[in-house]
Amino acid sequence: MRRMLRRSAPWLFALAAIAVAAAWALRPAPGGGAQPAEATEQSLVVEARPFVATLVFAGRIAPGDAVGVTAPFDGAVRTLSFAFGNRVQAGDTLLVLDTGEAADARNVAEAALLKSERPARDLANWASGPEVAAARRRLRLAELELARFEREAGESRRLFDKGLIARNEHAGAEQQLIAQRMATTSAHQELAETLARGDAVAVRAAQLELSVARDRLRNAENEMRSAVVRAPVSGAMVRPATMGTLSGAAPIYAGGRVTRGQLIGLIARDGGLSASFDIDEVDVNALSVGQAVTVTGPGFPGIVLSGRVASIAADTGDAGAAGKTRFVATATLDAPPAGQANRVRVGMTAAVAVITGQKPRAIVLPPLAVEGSAPAATVRVRVGSREERRAVQVGQATPQGVEILSGLKPGETVVWREPKPVTQPGSE
Repeated sequence: MRRMLRRSAPWLFALAAIAVAAAWALRPAPGGGAQPAEATEQSLVVEARPFVATLVFAGRIAPGDAVGVTAPFDGAVRTLSFAFGNRVQAGDTLLVLDTGEAADARNVAEAALLKSERPARDLANWASGPEVAAARRRLRLAELELARFEREAGESRRLFDKGLIARNEHAGAEQQLIAQRMATTSAHQELAETLARGDAVAVRAAQLELSVARDRLRNAENEMRSAVVRAPVSGAMVRPATMGTLSGAAPIYAGGRVTRGQLIGLIARDGGLSASFDIDEVDVNALSVGQAVTVTGPGFPGIVLSGRVASIAADTGDAGAAGKTRFVATATLDAPPAGQANRVRVGMTAAVAVITGQKPRAIVLPPLAVEGSAPAATVRVRVGSREERRAVQVGQATPQGVEILSGLKPGETVVWREPKPVTQPGSE
């Protein structure tokens, strides 16, 4: 990454160094040594003019507005009909998956649906169903038997009181009555339990199981129909950043396997490009979201893309050798000019110039005209036939000049001395 701009202090330190070098160049030359170099006076009439401060970074063209293409289900790739980097049209076939496993999953889903339909149907009419009807019949029979045993026990009691039957015979009739009463109570409980098996909770659970089975069958059938994966939009096929790496997904090829939801590739929409570039930590505070950028590159000479910074983030997973945090920025780009979109491809190297400051009217001086460093920077101003040293407040600095925030006004003349190279004896 090449930094074209630094803060004001480093520039002013550099200016101070130049001033020292100039004084050294103007010193008297020792006998027999180099000839003294003369400094030439330079002057500039101060005037307000447009000022633009930029930072230039090395980056790459990346997909901007991209649509991911994923595998619809687990299976083998039967045919592969695209290559990364090539353009595709909406509806083009990208790959075809084998439907053998999907067909098995569909059959399993249908079997589960058939198994869940009968319980749901039975519980929907449970109160009039066969199990409840059988429980009611058993209760009715128990009640009829109870009535019969009650009559027999009553008759036995009457005969026993008259001495017509023995005590044992009467006791047997009483025992049968007690047993039948217990059987009738059991029949009542059985009917209640049978009815409870068809209550609202059981009906709701059966309906939910049936709904889930239907959804699984529908999804399985949809998966079989999606075995032919088509391009959802037009654009350029881009390889995912993780594909082919040790931690990423395996490359896609005919005969290989894919898993449900696996990212097959990205389709960068036409005109949907971005630029990704690394930022040094000393520059990150000079950038902000929304700043304008211009992008050029050796792969698309003559084309200047414009855009704006979209995001600035720290990549904590990739620290440099010195332990510094790596910052990554992304700029969204406007659509390339008509007829030139095909020349700008994803992955091309690019120079990203970020405009960090811009003023329509500013006072800018050459770096050599400013002496010292902030907050004690000064310039020499010509007033009539004399020169005076004046304190100034400096702003941003670029290789083209230093911004003066205060201390000068348009129309004044600034002078400085620019040293000439030292002339060695015998040189012409």
